Amino acid sequence: MLRKRLLFLSLLLVAVAPTPSPAPTATPAAIEQQPVVLVYPFDVQTGSDPRLGIAIAEILGHEMIAAGGITVPEVPQGVKRSDFLENARTLHADFYISGYVTPVGDSAAVVEQVVSVDSGVILFSQTAQVQSVADVASQSLLARSQILAFVGRGTETAETQPSNTPAPTSSNGASVPISGIGSIVSSVFKHKGSATPTPTPIVKPSRGVIVAPLTASGYVAPADLNNALHELYFALNGHFNAQMTGVTSNVAQSTDAICGANRDNTIATGSLQEIPVHHGAQVTFNLVVYTCFGAALEREVGKGSSIKSAVDAAVTAYAKAHPDNS
Repeated sequence: MLRKRLLFLSLLLVAVAPTPSPAPTATPAAIEQQPVVLVYPFDVQTGSDPRLGIAIAEILGHEMIAAGGITVPEVPQGVKRSDFLENARTLHADFYISGYVTPVGDSAAVVEQVVSVDSGVILFSQTAQVQSVADVASQSLLARSQILAFVGRGTETAETQPSNTPAPTSSNGASVPISGIGSIVSSVFKHKGSATPTPTPIVKPSRGVIVAPLTASGYVAPADLNNALHELYFALNGHFNAQMTGVTSNVAQSTDAICGANRDNTIATGSLQEIPVHHGAQVTFNLVVYTCFGAALEREVGKGSSIKSAVDAAVTAYAKAHPDNS
């Protein structure tokens, strides 16, 4: 009898024991978070209004915020291009956008690049001819869709966009009022007179060139080295389809990472030397162009009384020797 009672009590305890709740399914944090995208001021060709680069960055940020699905902090000010990647990592951004502006006649060529903060590699690049605030704003939509695709969102968070994207109407915390941005863009793009002809577009070869960081031969001020990098981009872009890389490691050892999947490119880098002379400096720029496989394709030396003239001389010599960039 005792044995039967013990068996009955044990069965009763099992019956009334609470059933364990199933373990909750973990949801990756990244699915709940919007990608953070920094937009840096675009570099503007020497002699052009530098406010144009800031204005373009502000417009791109405004438009991506308005489209949704992406978090865009205020446009960083005073950050050197060589520090873009490290600054973006410090601010915990997922991507950053930078670029270049070259005024051409009554419009401007805008090169926009999306860089992965994790890898430092350019994931997307586009070049467009723009003439207005609305033109600049429309360039953000493709970059935004590419970023969403990179993080696996595709079009699931993208809202339907009108065929003619209106210019942004609010500042969203930006440092430049949108009315001021519009006036900056208009004042830069529009000629003061009507006698200046619009340049004939240059037909460029299909093989592009990726501009990589430069080195210094002897002492060169960091600002001068940064200026030489800008001048190299603008000089090469006059002959070829140029873009910049976010890779900052040794160029000769990083050609594979710089080119990525697109092997039909060359990589341009070089070293800058400045020797003080009476009332100025003698500037020498040693241009080196690599293939994506790490082989040196060409070396050219340019000399001049300024960084621009030295870089231009080296690039002109290269373009004459390699008109097809091959």
